[in-house]
Amino acid sequence: MLRINWNVIRGETVRPVFFAIVIVFFSGCAAQVSQSNLYWGNYSNTLYNIKKEPGEITKVAHEKELQSIVEKSKELNLRVPPGIYAELGLFAMERGDNNAAQNYFGLEQNTYPEGAILMQRTISTKTY
Repeated sequence: MLRINWNVIRGETVRPVFFAIVIVFFSGCAAQVSQSNLYWGNYSNTLYNIKKEPGEITKVAHEKELQSIVEKSKELNLRVPPGIYAELGLFAMERGDNNAAQNYFGLEQNTYPEGAILMQRTISTKTY
């Protein structure tokens, strides 16, 4: 059976090691966030709101958040997250702004070439 010597664990030598491990752990978590090089802003909340309570107010709030993500990403010199331009393109199509929609779909395609086929299918299935 494993016996734990609590006198050693309570000792002053264990505390610095424990805190060092905690600091390394949390600094590793912070590094992973910054390595993503993507700024998502309040995307998940506005998307949740638009799904939970569909309507013009939540739709406008989500579109504004998408535009904010694009602006903030450019400001921080980061790549716009995948799908943001595509969603803005869909909003533009719903408004009947076909030029803006094509522009957004083109930006999505240029930013993420691996999604080019999906963007082409989206464009071809939507009527202008």
